[in-house]
Amino acid sequence: MTAPEWVTLDDGEEIVWQGQPRRRVVFQGVAAGVVAAVVLTALVWVALAGAGVTVGLRLAVTAPLAGLAFAVPTAAVWLWRRTTHYALTARALYHRTGVLSVTVTELPLAKVQNTSYRQGVLGTVFGHGTVTVDTAGSEGAELTLQAMDDPGAIQQRIADRATRLRDEDQSDDIPGATDQWRAVLAEVRAIRAGFE
Repeated sequence: MTAPEWVTLDDGEEIVWQGQPRRRVVFQGVAAGVVAAVVLTALVWVALAGAGVTVGLRLAVTAPLAGLAFAVPTAAVWLWRRTTHYALTARALYHRTGVLSVTVTELPLAKVQNTSYRQGVLGTVFGHGTVTVDTAGSEGAELTLQAMDDPGAIQQRIADRATRLRDEDQSDDIPGATDQWRAVLAEVRAIRAGFE
């Protein structure tokens, strides 16, 4: 995978996974837009009817307001989905969001203490949910990946990378190779058996 320009890679490091919120999340914005348009249209229509405004003028007022009430939540969700990206490398999890003001968050995997995912009823049925990544010293979630397809697989991938990185860091602290330590263990067991 090619790395996006907002991800900083060390020598030899590569992108393990990239993703963004599921496409179908835009349908939630459309549904919210429809509800907002219907409610606003009904309220304005009743208010104008009570004021004795003609039907033609009521239509002229409510149609643009209904269009605006539909467009705002729909466009907001579409834009959020379009500008939200995640990337996982061997050493960090990245989150990029924003249009005019772009924010990039780098979360080192060495600091990850816990990962979890949550699926509501609809998420379980349709296979989407939220992945939460907690770090050492943070209060609450450090990073939340929302509206992700197959959140269990994403959570497992992040957890595996964090565990692998911690194991590599711990093995760097112990001198010698694994085979050498196995030989030492065998020798100690032989000495112990000699005393028994």
